[in-house]
Amino acid sequence: PRGAASYQHQCCSLLCCCHHHTPPSHQGSIIVTNDSTNSTINMSYKNTWPFAAFGVALSAYALYVEHKMAHKPEEEEFTALCDIEQIGASCSNVFQLPEGRMLSYFGIVPEGSILDVPNAALGVVYYTYWLLAMPVMPIQLSTLISTLAMSSSVFLATKLLILKELCILCWSTHIINSRLLYSAYKTVTSSKSKTKEPHIKQV
Repeated sequence: PRGAASYQHQCCSLLCCCHHHTPPSHQGSIIVTNDSTNSTINMSYKNTWPFAAFGVALSAYALYVEHKMAHKPEEEEFTALCDIEQIGASCSNVFQLPEGRMLSYFGIVPEGSILDVPNAALGVVYYTYWLLAMPVMPIQLSTLISTLAMSSSVFLATKLLILKELCILCWSTHIINSRLLYSAYKTVTSSKSKTKEPHIKQV
């Protein structure tokens, strides 16, 4: 019958229209990103992780020396590797100074409390942060922490000069702190000065 044929023709027309207006797939879509900051941080980490690793090693050895000096029997002789009599260097004497525990020295924590840790323990935490957390943390936070570490280095270095104490291990960590701070500030300035050009990725 003509009515049925006409109805089928209208249905086919509607199906064809629906087919032609199907939303396009997302294949081949373009995503605009900006990876300049991440690439800058990764480059900074690549250049500084050896310094941070060396800092962990030095701080761990300083902790060992302090523990050994505090718990060894009186009759036992112990000479740290950083105690070099020929040049008048003695790290073990420096570690026993009141400034060797800066948190209690400045009254931040009570003296003798569980948080009254040697500066070497703070060094282990700081350098471990640079090794493990720095690549994923905001660079502004890393810069702040590095600034605090460098401030403590300036204070301790000044004390060493005043007391005329030669501590090779101490000066080594001060140099490492200055290198890490330089890297942090350089990363911040580089990320700000770089032209933020979008990177187009094909998905």
